[in-house]
Amino acid sequence: MTDVPADGAAYEPVRVPEDSGAHGAYCVVPPGGPEEVKSAPGSVRLVGRRAEQDLVNGLVDDLPRRGGALLLSGEPGIGKTTMLRHAAARGEGARVLWACGVESEAVLPYAVIADVLLPFRHHFDELPSAQRRAVEGCLALTDVAKSNPYAVCAGALGVLAAAGEEWPLLVLVDDVHWADPSSRQVLQFVARRLATERVALVMAARGGQEEDGIRESVPHTVLRPLTDDECWTLLRRQALDRADRAADRIVRLANGNPLVLVEYAAALARTRACGAVPWDDSWEAPGPLVERAWRGMLRVLPARSREALLYVAAGRTPQWPLLQRVLASEGLTTADLDAAEAAGLVRMRDGACELRHPVLRPVVLGQCATVRRLEVYRRLATLTSGELQTWYLAAAAPGPDESVAARLVSDARQARQRGALAAAAPGWRRAAELSPDPADAARRLFEAAHDAFYGGTARDAAEWCEQALSHSRDPLLTADIEFLRGQACTWLGDPGRAHQLLVGAARTVESVDPARASQLYGAAVVPATMDGRIREACDIAARCEELADGTRGIQRRQAGVMRARAQVLGGDVREGRSTLLALLEETRGRTGPEERQVTMEIAQGLSWTDEGDLARRVLDTVIEGMRRDHSPALLPYALLARGQVEMWSRWPLARADATEALRWAEEFGHLAMTGYALVQLARLDALRGDFADCQERVAQYERWCGGRLRGLALFARGALGTAALAAGDPEAARTHLEAAFALAEETGLVNPCLMPWVADLAEACLRTGAREGAVAVADWLREREAATGLAWPAAAHARCRVLLARSAEEAADWLAVAERVHADKEMTFESARTRLVGGEALRRFRRPSAAREPLLLAQRTFTVLGAVPWAVRAEAEVAAAGHRSAVHGNEPPAVALLTPQELQVARAIGEGLSNVEAAASLFLSRKTIEAHLTRVYRKLGVRSRSDLARCLARAGVTG
Repeated sequence: MTDVPADGAAYEPVRVPEDSGAHGAYCVVPPGGPEEVKSAPGSVRLVGRRAEQDLVNGLVDDLPRRGGALLLSGEPGIGKTTMLRHAAARGEGARVLWACGVESEAVLPYAVIADVLLPFRHHFDELPSAQRRAVEGCLALTDVAKSNPYAVCAGALGVLAAAGEEWPLLVLVDDVHWADPSSRQVLQFVARRLATERVALVMAARGGQEEDGIRESVPHTVLRPLTDDECWTLLRRQALDRADRAADRIVRLANGNPLVLVEYAAALARTRACGAVPWDDSWEAPGPLVERAWRGMLRVLPARSREALLYVAAGRTPQWPLLQRVLASEGLTTADLDAAEAAGLVRMRDGACELRHPVLRPVVLGQCATVRRLEVYRRLATLTSGELQTWYLAAAAPGPDESVAARLVSDARQARQRGALAAAAPGWRRAAELSPDPADAARRLFEAAHDAFYGGTARDAAEWCEQALSHSRDPLLTADIEFLRGQACTWLGDPGRAHQLLVGAARTVESVDPARASQLYGAAVVPATMDGRIREACDIAARCEELADGTRGIQRRQAGVMRARAQVLGGDVREGRSTLLALLEETRGRTGPEERQVTMEIAQGLSWTDEGDLARRVLDTVIEGMRRDHSPALLPYALLARGQVEMWSRWPLARADATEALRWAEEFGHLAMTGYALVQLARLDALRGDFADCQERVAQYERWCGGRLRGLALFARGALGTAALAAGDPEAARTHLEAAFALAEETGLVNPCLMPWVADLAEACLRTGAREGAVAVADWLREREAATGLAWPAAAHARCRVLLARSAEEAADWLAVAERVHADKEMTFESARTRLVGGEALRRFRRPSAAREPLLLAQRTFTVLGAVPWAVRAEAEVAAAGHRSAVHGNEPPAVALLTPQELQVARAIGEGLSNVEAAASLFLSRKTIEAHLTRVYRKLGVRSRSDLARCLARAGVTG
């Protein structure tokens, strides 16, 4: 019986023989190319794999209600394609779309994602205009001046979500490690955002080759070797049993690989059919067992079949017409492939000829001499055109060839113009390999690294910069390469090396190009800070500004910003703030990417100088621009800068921003931003009293970053100290906080706004009997207050003096001082902490009536914030002060019930965006926005957008 989906296309099950891909009788298999098929009743007979089946079954069975993604990985022949076929057979009632990465097509931008999206072209018109143009441009359906890769990602998500609304959709992508880089980027993006869609994405990749963060982005399982019992089960299907000594040898050779089992069983059957003695010692020689089995199959083919098979392996497209032409040019015909097809080496269907398994490609090509292989590529080049011809010519080049290199450069430039940076990068790199002139090779490797870095693969960028440096003899080009290499090392979590490289390069070119040296010194400031070298950061920032003197525009502003930020971190707050405010005025109305980055850095610097409200407004504008332009590369940085401001009083917003920043940082593979996000979330956990969550965040940070980000280590220890104090363990708190304070001194950090746990150290010292330690902390805060004029050290110093007070009058006086500071500066949690210690001190000095008001105010604030242990402590003090009725009715605001992503959606809608606009802004699908919005309405008890806006405004989420 044939099922007919909504679009009227019919799909039928296909019966296939048992082979290495499907160890069973019935399954739905992809046609010759990546086409859509409708699943039908049937099954793939699997051996073992119960845990993997459960994962796949759960994902597919939930498809009518929600979606998700899964990555299957393992060695060649381990059964990944089998699991995909099992998913297809399981997906009864769903529409199934198959795509496959092909090694030879990995250089063609968006090749795999085109196979995924083009069947749903009728949904393109439903996308926001910017996304539709980007998607059509990347698929070469329209001419686009420059396509934004993240608009392509968001558009692909929108198309698949719309298709899923029409009919549940199961997308299966085999050999994703051979998908082109641009397609991998889109698949990774989509995979993280399918929870609310009726779309399931199952991908298979060879173990160890899940590049570009796909493994970290989605649920992932590794297919392990079969057990001995499972191996024997599979061999029994091949008519072998335990009594057969040769079969026992197969089990030992296969090492649990099902493909090896099947192939050797077939080889044994052929050997016996010929009457030969099976299994001499050569079968046990070390080497890739699967390849060896196939080499034996190749050797028995007729010579003409082996020659024809060579063109199938070398071809970058499986389409039949090209294969027919190239075989005819060599005096061969497609009939010469019949023997290969009968042996199960190739499959011919629906106008295409494919190798049965990807590992056959290197086996077939490795069987012929290098000269012959180059001839095959040259023949293919004469019968093709465009990018395909260029890559055949590149494969055919025995050595440097400038004419081919120039063609690769032209194609890479076109890919860059389409926004396919990840696809352009390999073109530049291959062009460099074919460049006769070392200077050209250096420049092209630099271009490859540039596109790799801005395409999201910083690791490739760093490696190709290394290669470019080995060719470069131009000191200015070398400086540019070092600049890019330093940026890549920074984001890869090696700021110490980045700082060293950038400063070294700056000194090299300082005498010949001061402006370029200024740029390099400026770029070294951030990694120096991350590496805990704030004093050095101040020195190189000063040199950066000195060399930029006389320059104009963006470079002078960048130098000024780096110097002012370093001053603020190093303690010269007043001068740094003045410079930053002046530079902010200069940047008003400037919207280019570089200007936006400068504005973001100014805002973050101002947030360290008591200008939090201004910084938040500026960051709101910057983030809105990044979302609007589909330019999320710096979004993690901007979100974390805003979250740092929000952490003083608006915890739900801070958590929402930090959570989104973490998601982006992991997606980009930015180790430094990942660590920054984790320690920021750890501090939020600590403030709320979630000790276990705080510990887990810090453990994640240490797993990600180890000891490579010294500048973040003190924040991690500070979070643990605050969490321990909230949990009632002052000994542990003191240990952590003293370590954090020592790290701050070691790195040169003296801005107390970045050390909000310092007052906790005074309290931990006092509670463990170390009064002199608490006095020393109070004295440090007083000195910082005088040196910087900042509100936070003034308020914290007053709190410490309350803790140290020896009389009720002294405690009340210092509490009044703290209250005056808090009245001028919003620090909601810190204000409540001060009132708590003030009330405790007054009650201790037998002034219960005076203690009640600050204690009641503290208890209410803690309850609203969700700071549970602090609220419990305050409530106990309220009762001890003689307030007999417990304080009730001060529940956290309803927005505290929202998840971080629900809050971001509510925020966007509350600011007046439509569902479509919110989806584009947050890089989500419209359906995801609608699903989140439904939950937001229910949790907040509102029924309209205007009600939502008012609710958010009351909670301080929107203006």
